[in-house]
Amino acid sequence: MKRYRIDSRSVLFFSLLILTAGCGGSINADYSKLDLVDVSGTVTLDGQPLSGATVAFEAGDGTFSSGVTNESGDFKLMFNSEQSGCLTGDKTVRIQFKGDSENPDEESEEEGGTSTQPQSIIPEQYNKKSTLKASVDSSHTTFEFDLKSKP
Repeated sequence: MKRYRIDSRSVLFFSLLILTAGCGGSINADYSKLDLVDVSGTVTLDGQPLSGATVAFEAGDGTFSSGVTNESGDFKLMFNSEQSGCLTGDKTVRIQFKGDSENPDEESEEEGGTSTQPQSIIPEQYNKKSTLKASVDSSHTTFEFDLKSKP
C-alpha cells in the first residue's frame, strides 16, 4: 500500500484556493438569453393594502420569481437576488407571509405548555392551494390581486 504525505503547506494552499474561489461577489450571469420581463403589482386584502407579504409567480416546472409587498401593497418581482424580472408564461401566484406555518393548525410547544400557532390571515386558496393565475408576457406585466379573508 502506497502512502501519501500531506504537509501543512499543501493543506493551507488548498484551503485558500477553495475560499477564494467562492468569493466572487456578484453573480456573473448573462440574463440576455432569458425571456425576462419586469413584473409589478399591488396586493390588497379586503380592499386594504397588504404589507409584508411575499408574492411568488411560479411556473409549472417549479421555477419562480418573487417580491415582498411594501406598506402600500406594491411589489416588484425579482428573478434572483441580483436580477429583477420574471420569465414569461403561465404562472400560479402564491401570496403568503414569511412567518406563515406550513401547518397552521399544528401545535407548538412553548414554556408552560402548548399553544396553537395563529392561522394566517391569508387563506390557503391564495398560497398553498392557490387558485390565483397570471399569464406573463411583454404586454402583461402589471397585476392587481384583491384577496378576500373570507371566501
